[in-house]
Amino acid sequence: MRIALSLLLAAACGAALPAHAQDCHDAQAAAEEAYVVRADDVLPDRPGYTRDTAASVCRRWPARPELTLVATPVWRDGGDHDARDGDVEVLVIDSDTLATRAWTVLPGALDSDAIFFDGMQLDTARYLLAPDTLAFGLRVQRRNGSGPNPFSEEQLHLLAVQADTLRTLGPPMVLRRFQAEWDTRCAGESTDVTRTVAVGSKGQHGLADLILRERRVTTHSWMDGDTCRDQDTPVDGERRVLRFDGRRYAVPEALQPL
Repeated sequence: MRIALSLLLAAACGAALPAHAQDCHDAQAAAEEAYVVRADDVLPDRPGYTRDTAASVCRRWPARPELTLVATPVWRDGGDHDARDGDVEVLVIDSDTLATRAWTVLPGALDSDAIFFDGMQLDTARYLLAPDTLAFGLRVQRRNGSGPNPFSEEQLHLLAVQADTLRTLGPPMVLRRFQAEWDTRCAGESTDVTRTVAVGSKGQHGLADLILRERRVTTHSWMDGDTCRDQDTPVDGERRVLRFDGRRYAVPEALQPL
């Protein structure tokens, strides 16, 4: 009797699930389905641009599980993998029906040349900027292909849904940057800068301040006989406060992508 009851309950629960409930296990499929069911006035197709849904990212928003976040690179036609540029389209959709709740385009967010696009991730840390404003982030990775002079960085775009509109809250800020110069065997020097973001006190224009803390590690490498040795020099960098001016957060040029 217990087994039969369990099977009956499972079947009932399964029947109650919406036919189009979002599943981010396959981000490409999730993105393609979201584009298929969107309204005609949502992210209309643009001549001269191609969506790269194979590089899409998708995540159900933990703080608001009724919503799912989807981001897709959109490349300008005519370039190649080593020299191209484009945008990122971001959708906030209903997790059950896939209906679009809000959307935006991050123009010029992708630039692949000497430093090229290397993927992205959705950041759903709890960026509670006001009682009615919970933000999320899109982290975009870039790197170069140089052996003797490697470089990589990760930049954060902050976005928030306000009155059914998805807003960007300022220019992207670099949260990690690594660069080095070495002989490709051992000798050389590298610098690895990481930054953390925390929500501070309420600002003067409605949204809380953002507190950035920096840590910088310089590594010197050299050959000692047949052994490669490293010496790390960690330094806690400057603490910065980013304030919302009523329109966007003021991100200093030094914290913006190269």
